[in-house]
Amino acid sequence: MEHLGTKELYTKRLILRRFIIEDAENMFKNWAYDDEVTKYLTWTSHKDISDSKYFIEQWIQKYEKNDFYDWAIVLKELNEPIGSIGVVKQLDDIKMVHIGYCIGKKWWNKGFVSEALNRLIKFFFEEVGVNRIESRHDSNNPNSGKVMVKCGMKYEGYMRQADKNNQGIGDTIYYGIIAEDYFK
Repeated sequence: MEHLGTKELYTKRLILRRFIIEDAENMFKNWAYDDEVTKYLTWTSHKDISDSKYFIEQWIQKYEKNDFYDWAIVLKELNEPIGSIGVVKQLDDIKMVHIGYCIGKKWWNKGFVSEALNRLIKFFFEEVGVNRIESRHDSNNPNSGKVMVKCGMKYEGYMRQADKNNQGIGDTIYYGIIAEDYFK
């Protein structure tokens, strides 16, 4: 893999870019405060803007490393972040990245996450040179899996009580795509 870091990427309706500290208010109000958005995530809802600022400050420090990937999903027509998408785990020895994402409830079921994930799949296979991209979702959150399928990821398995999120220990469903399939 040739790590390139969190570089700015574009789609028809979105800009995927690094977070800046000025995004804290929009991060908080657009998704991070909402218990419904974080219901199946591994991090809890933010209590106030200071929580959002803290996480953005951590990411800003990590952006100096070329193997750190975390993007703000910015809707072009709004010019503000409506969610986030990034690598939550990577294994360089097998050239694998595991992608996680979340988006504000107001923008659910409009294809924005699929658009962002498709762009990252292209970026990681064509520019970074990964061999495998994977993602997972709680079995009680099938809409997240629909995003993965829409982006060409294949169902790889159902693991009982294999993950913990804000609902407790739960079943997890894995999807993946490998370079060989992507480039066919």
